[in-house]
Amino acid sequence: MSKIKNSKKAQTIIVGIPLYQDCTLMDFAGAAQVFGSAEGFKPILLANEVITTTEGVIVQPNYPLSKHPKIDVLFVPGGGSDGVSAAMQDKAMLRFLKRTAKNATWYGSVCTGAFVLAAADLLYDTEATTYWSQLSTLRLLEDKMKLIVPEDYPRFIINKKKKTFTGGGISSSVDLSLELVRTIHGKRQAELTQLNIQYQPDPSTNAGDPSHAPKGVTAQTRKAQAGFTAAMVKATERLLI
Repeated sequence: MSKIKNSKKAQTIIVGIPLYQDCTLMDFAGAAQVFGSAEGFKPILLANEVITTTEGVIVQPNYPLSKHPKIDVLFVPGGGSDGVSAAMQDKAMLRFLKRTAKNATWYGSVCTGAFVLAAADLLYDTEATTYWSQLSTLRLLEDKMKLIVPEDYPRFIINKKKKTFTGGGISSSVDLSLELVRTIHGKRQAELTQLNIQYQPDPSTNAGDPSHAPKGVTAQTRKAQAGFTAAMVKATERLLI
């Protein structure tokens, strides 16, 4: 599908999306769809090997972590607990994130990608969100990193002064990316992009976070995610040592 051009002419903004084993497909696919449809943006996927997502989808990256075009927006996806925990301890990944964030105009994450940013010391003294069931896990870092974690479930948080951003879980990648397009290139371009991808969500159910979902659904989901949460807590506690 062709991009819909706005009247303004601008230099192409490269959105670098680093991948790791067991990252979540929609975290980066949603972002890539938005930025790939928005005039003035180009998403690229980066990894040192072929990636298998949490959904079992095989992904071939565009570039390795060590050799790629200059990245203007660094967008870190989330993933399963094994993948996130490994990424949090991956020295090559952490070096890449620190180096790239330093030279990028914007950097941030969606979903549990926030924990990978935290492991790279890139969430210091800011407000950040993550996947709904892991907000309490992210709060473990509040004192050490001067981190502010919201009590509710925002789809995204953008700090225009620091040029940082974080998003909620999985599908939040679309909302977050559209807001970044609006923030960087204006409302008109965001509207053109939204219509181009026909993004007008209207689900038949309304249970996207605990403030909307029935209590029984939330309780059942938390129970099902108990192992995931325990693993995320363990990985996060390593950052406190």
